[in-house]
Amino acid sequence: MSAANQKPGAKSPTILVVDDDEDLRSELVELFGRIGYKVLEAANGIEAVEIARDKRPDVVLMDVGMPQLGGVRAAEIMTLLRHTEQVVLMSGNPELVAEAASHRGLAPIVLNKPLSFDICRRVIDSLAKPGA
Repeated sequence: MSAANQKPGAKSPTILVVDDDEDLRSELVELFGRIGYKVLEAANGIEAVEIARDKRPDVVLMDVGMPQLGGVRAAEIMTLLRHTEQVVLMSGNPELVAEAASHRGLAPIVLNKPLSFDICRRVIDSLAKPGA
C-alpha cells in the first residue's frame, strides 16, 4: 500500500535516502515526502548506519558509490545489526553490485541509475511496512 493511500491514523512508513549527490538526494527526499513517507537522509554510508541504528527506518534507499563507506558495506552492517530489514541499492552497474553483494551474503534489490522515480516508488511501496 502506498504511503499516500494509508488508512487514516496509520503511521507513515519511514525511508532513509542515502546518496552523496546532494541534488539527487534532495529530489528523492522531496518526492517521497510528498507522497506521504517520513523521510530521513544521509550523505554517506557512515551517516546512514548511525541514522539507521537510531531511527530504524522501514526501508533504506542507498547509493553504492560513496566516500568513506560504500553502500554495499553499509547495507551489510545495517543488515547484520538489524537496523533495518529492507535495503534497496542504486547503481549505474546493478549486475556488478548484485554480484558483489551476494559475496557478502546479501540479496538486495538493486535499481539502475539514472533512476526512474516511478519504478523506484513501486519498489519502495512494495517493501515499506508502516510501523514495522
